[in-house]
Amino acid sequence: MLPSKVTDSGVLIIRLRADLDIGGRATAAWDIDDLLAAHRAAPVVLELSGEAISPAAVSTVVRAHRTCLGFGVPLAVVTPGIEARRTLEAGVGVPAPDVHATTARAVAAVEARCAVAVAA
Repeated sequence: MLPSKVTDSGVLIIRLRADLDIGGRATAAWDIDDLLAAHRAAPVVLELSGEAISPAAVSTVVRAHRTCLGFGVPLAVVTPGIEARRTLEAGVGVPAPDVHATTARAVAAVEARCAVAVAA
């Protein structure tokens, strides 16, 4: 199971290796699906470790983003690497996920999107 935690405000943070290989992609996708099902209404932050992002990790992020869109749940991605952020922001998914350099910014972004949705 992927490491995860839920913040006091209810944001689900899932840690994913940015250098994920194709062999680990399916397991990571299943783990994310299980976590999303268990925390269905919670906004999600995918926290990528490492500077570079592998194609398998990009694919996993896109899949998680599509799943969250289907649930109507906001998702943001955190990665410290500029190139990884550019790759994810380039529209690998339609629409591209929200990408941030820090976990605090990503959590604030999904919390704000939830507040706007509740107010509407």
